[in-house]
Amino acid sequence: MSPRVEKTYQRFLRLYEELKEKIAALAENKRKLLEEIEVRKGVWLEKLSGILADINRSYRRLLQTIGAEGEVKIVSPHSFEEAGLELTVGFYGASPIRLDAYTQSGGERSTTIMAFLLALQEHVASPIRAVDEFDVHMDPKNREAVAQLIVETARENPGTQYLVITPWHHPVFDEEARVIVVQKVGGRSEVAVVEAEGA
Repeated sequence: MSPRVEKTYQRFLRLYEELKEKIAALAENKRKLLEEIEVRKGVWLEKLSGILADINRSYRRLLQTIGAEGEVKIVSPHSFEEAGLELTVGFYGASPIRLDAYTQSGGERSTTIMAFLLALQEHVASPIRAVDEFDVHMDPKNREAVAQLIVETARENPGTQYLVITPWHHPVFDEEARVIVVQKVGGRSEVAVVEAEGA
């Protein structure tokens, strides 16, 4: 064998061995990284499940105040890319089913989403919460149902104050002293503090 051929062979053999070592190191690093991701995914899922359990309690309680029932579920919890939330709701004694554009009426969907958002708000640290024109496209029944949800949320959170901007008068707000209502009356906006009797 020619010395030049042998020298070339030895050079490529060293290069091959180096690449093999690098591939082995990369494979080991990938294995460790995947293990770390699984650990972090477990922590994420545990924290998310705890928060979701709290939100679910609030969501169910709020729905019960308007004669409905439902649940917030995690879908695809083991995949960061596909994970999401699914709301279920049942009105008038019906079993809860997934909230979508085809099953519930527009008012039922709006009411359900407001219950979910108010349940989320209960986990916000700020002592002041705002709800802006929640009732603009609602029929009177759903308008009053959501107003009742806001009052219920205010009652369950004594350290908070609600600022509600609405074009409608909701008698249910007359019961709650920590709800400030802003309405446009006679061409100008007015702020009224709703006070409970004897307050």
